[in-house]
Amino acid sequence: MPKRAEVRFTDAYIRNLKPADARYDVYDASLAGFGLRVSPTGTKSWIVLSRNLNRKTRATLGRYPQLSLADARQRAMTSLQMMADGEFNREKSFDTFEQALEEWYSKDQSKNKSFGQVRSAVELHVRPALKNYKLKDIQKRDIIKLVDLVGRTAPAQANRVLAFTKRFFNWCVSRDLLDVSPANGIAKFSNEVSRDRVLNESELEKVLNATFKMRYPFGPLFRILLMTGQRLNEVSGLTWSEIDMPSATWKIPRDRAKNKASHLVHLSQPVLEELERLRTISRYDLIFTTTGKTAVSGFSRAKHQLDNLSGIRDWRLHDLRRTFATVATETLGFTPVVVDRVLNHVSGSVKGIAAVYQRGEYIEQRREVLIAWGQYLINFKIDEL
Repeated sequence: MPKRAEVRFTDAYIRNLKPADARYDVYDASLAGFGLRVSPTGTKSWIVLSRNLNRKTRATLGRYPQLSLADARQRAMTSLQMMADGEFNREKSFDTFEQALEEWYSKDQSKNKSFGQVRSAVELHVRPALKNYKLKDIQKRDIIKLVDLVGRTAPAQANRVLAFTKRFFNWCVSRDLLDVSPANGIAKFSNEVSRDRVLNESELEKVLNATFKMRYPFGPLFRILLMTGQRLNEVSGLTWSEIDMPSATWKIPRDRAKNKASHLVHLSQPVLEELERLRTISRYDLIFTTTGKTAVSGFSRAKHQLDNLSGIRDWRLHDLRRTFATVATETLGFTPVVVDRVLNHVSGSVKGIAAVYQRGEYIEQRREVLIAWGQYLINFKIDEL
């Protein structure tokens, strides 16, 4: 039979419930079967308890105070009615790993810029290992096992997989699908050394030369990446509508910029020449595309080709931004404040209240930085093809 108590739930009553040494449940006198579970840590979760198809069934509705008393009571009435009709399906509570994973993708991750990276890693490494589990049956040892398996060949990737897995299980706890994350307390697979790779002048020259041996789209894409100091996704998604050739500027819209603020990039003469050449190749608004609908991808293979052609290894495309910043400050003599603005860093040399007042300044200085950087690259010896 549904559980009933003597006390009608009120917000004051719920707030004043204190944790005990053991988990305990209290039930609402005004709605049979509607209750609250209080854990030893003080977590309060709404529950319903009744018979569903002649089986005693308990289900968790959400967590207090995230789910208010009024909303929890309404949800409880619906669930209890479904139990009475024999139509309540626990699968709708996302009690399997795969159901919860799809809900996490949809409700928490899909709008994040990192979603593609997260989903790729989880689908490759986590789903195959946990797909047959119910959420509550996953143990810490199961996660350690899958992380160790990844780490045998890719230690850094194992750390990413663990971070994404922890993110998922923490979300499950926040949605009251779990009381405790099974990923708690698992240490990184390996300690990673923060990257500070800066290409020297000789390496830069070899990399630049190698780009001229690569066809469209990657040859010119890598050159513009190098010449502007901007992020890979911003350059690869470059469109003609963002370019103003007469003023020699490129305006990255806020929806493509990492910090959600539009960003003005001045174009040096070498970049303008690249764009003029691309006019004869590109037939779409997207400058670097093979379909006309989406920006080019496949950077790992293209980077591998660039390494082979240049003979320079042990570096990443993102290191070009660090190299640009280092040369611009240490060799060309520009202040870090201005260089940070060129790179469109969310935070950099200017912090606190000064960052608020100096936002949007240094336009002319930023132009000077990129012109000087372009001239620096022009002085490299380019092998004849």
